[in-house]
Amino acid sequence: MPNQTYALEWLKIAGRNLETAEILLKQDHYTDIIAIEIHQTIEKSFKAVLAFYGAKIPKTHNLMHLFELCNNHIEIQESFIDDLLAINDYYETERYPGPRYTIPGKTEIENSLSVAKKLHDKVRACVSSP
Repeated sequence: MPNQTYALEWLKIAGRNLETAEILLKQDHYTDIIAIEIHQTIEKSFKAVLAFYGAKIPKTHNLMHLFELCNNHIEIQESFIDDLLAINDYYETERYPGPRYTIPGKTEIENSLSVAKKLHDKVRACVSSP
């Protein structure tokens, strides 16, 4: 039986991350910081799907792993996979300094934000009407 309440809690927090990313982008804020908010939006959206279907929610930030767990429950465009791979990398490379630390360009962030919004909207539609 779907757990809509728990799923909507996850989705509400994901929505806050999405809104934060949108506000920061409009303010021309640091793209590496916006990247983390985008990653969090997608991570929590995927976890909302798992919550909705009563699946165990793993303690992971790996978007590709979460994508694999959600793929049986919600159809995600094949074209998003390359974007998810890039966004997945944000969490490690943009959070901690080191040799892999990079600052994503504004165009990349705009594209990633678009992907996050589409995914968030798709998950909202899925969990809002069981």
